[in-house]
Amino acid sequence: MIFAALAGVMIAGNVHVPADTVRDTVFVASNRRRIATGFTRQVADSTWYGIYVAQLVTQGGQARALAPMRVQRVDSAALTESEWRARLVAASRDTAARGATLLYVHGYSTSPGTSVSQAVQVKARGAHAGPLVVFLWPTHDRYVAPPTPSRAYTDDAAAAARSGGALASVIRMVDSVVPSMVLVAHSMGSRVALQAVLGDSATTRQLSAHPLRAFGIFSPDVSADRFGDEYAPHLRDIATRVALYSTSSDYLLAAATMVNGERRAGRFALRGPVLPGIELLDVTRGARADPSILRMLGPRHAVRWASAALADFFGIVVAGAPDSCRTSSGEAVALGEGRWQLRPRATLAAWLDATCAPQDATVPAR
Repeated sequence: MIFAALAGVMIAGNVHVPADTVRDTVFVASNRRRIATGFTRQVADSTWYGIYVAQLVTQGGQARALAPMRVQRVDSAALTESEWRARLVAASRDTAARGATLLYVHGYSTSPGTSVSQAVQVKARGAHAGPLVVFLWPTHDRYVAPPTPSRAYTDDAAAAARSGGALASVIRMVDSVVPSMVLVAHSMGSRVALQAVLGDSATTRQLSAHPLRAFGIFSPDVSADRFGDEYAPHLRDIATRVALYSTSSDYLLAAATMVNGERRAGRFALRGPVLPGIELLDVTRGARADPSILRMLGPRHAVRWASAALADFFGIVVAGAPDSCRTSSGEAVALGEGRWQLRPRATLAAWLDATCAPQDATVPAR
């Protein structure tokens, strides 16, 4: 995508700054049809499983949460479902909050490589230590597809509607073998995730018996009415903590509102009725790591650069800290019951160092 390309150019140009390089294994599951040359945009009849070895390069000179990052794929391999499951089990024995398995669902018009890169950065900026799983659903690789600019969006919306069942199967399998799981969904990926956890009865029953540790919904491209009426009342049944993050300056969601002719669920974080059991965060003023060229021109939509929002999610929600920690640590302003606004200088280090956050919290082993 153009944003990723611009970021890569800027990072590459800053070679004089010392860089920190780490490698991580990413567990990938996909309902995209796979051919010899890679993934297609067709929905497959079965799920593909594999691993990517990703190299994360973080430029030095500032806090990790706000530093430029570059992700490169070093290696990859296809696995059978049983091989994939066995490797995930071996990687996910830690029951601490920071050791929970993180499952990331990307948004629309996102290539497989970019999706993995996004997920690696989300994990790094959130200082999360657990295994990373990425679910790839069939999208365009770019925001614009011929013959019209809206073609990519409408095609991806149709693909999202057909992908919830595949993600539901992955969630059930992962949940059955790991001690604890965190789900993060971004933009149109929220449609896929919500359909998977609440639209599939088998998955809903399984998560009701063993809830997600946390469910983070970032810039959701979901109908506000449907979210409030159909999804919100049941989310606390399948997750211990649920948090929704949005920004008033997100013009991509504003465009989605125009295309769909109805408001997006992100508005709940900004105004309107409180949703019982869901923590609503206005992150408009929160610190971000967007490349400088995008700080004034960008839509503030990409989750991989949402430093303060990710700090809140991993440092407060995933960690199991009380929601009052946001105000007692001085990082957010309470806007009423169940709703907060991040302060401008909220940074990842400040959130994670908050004394009220029990970073060593554990969950019962299965």
